[in-house]
Amino acid sequence: MTNQEATNVAQNLKNPTFWKRLLFMMLFAVAYTLAEFAVWAAIIFLIFYNLFTGGSNERAVTFGRQASAYIYHLLLYLTYNTEERPFPFSDWPKPESMPTGLGRPLTSKPGEPATGNAPSSSADPATGTVQSAPEAAKINPTSSSEESSQAE
Repeated sequence: MTNQEATNVAQNLKNPTFWKRLLFMMLFAVAYTLAEFAVWAAIIFLIFYNLFTGGSNERAVTFGRQASAYIYHLLLYLTYNTEERPFPFSDWPKPESMPTGLGRPLTSKPGEPATGNAPSSSADPATGTVQSAPEAAKINPTSSSEESSQAE
């Protein structure tokens, strides 16, 4: 380590902003652990709820989506990807603005499993981008027929 680097480290150690961030990171690491536990509790609840009722509990699904988004925000902060502090220093994630998976609602109606077929997607091996089935057929029209003949 050069003398300049040692001086920079010493200055960083004296910087109150570093210590404040470190304190918040420790706080949010604890929040992450609690949120992860809550998500696992929701997962177990939803498994048993589905087992006994055959449906899905919309409130538990919404909570799982919110908690997952909160964990995502926590991890962004903990990995220095953002300076914006997660809840309680910002708003709690809202389910309306979060992705639901395959571009369709998780459930059709409260208590019923999702219905309908979402368009499938495939990765373009040349670019690595994901394309919907119609786009993939335009680029490589033989891929779907080859896949179906291999399945037989």
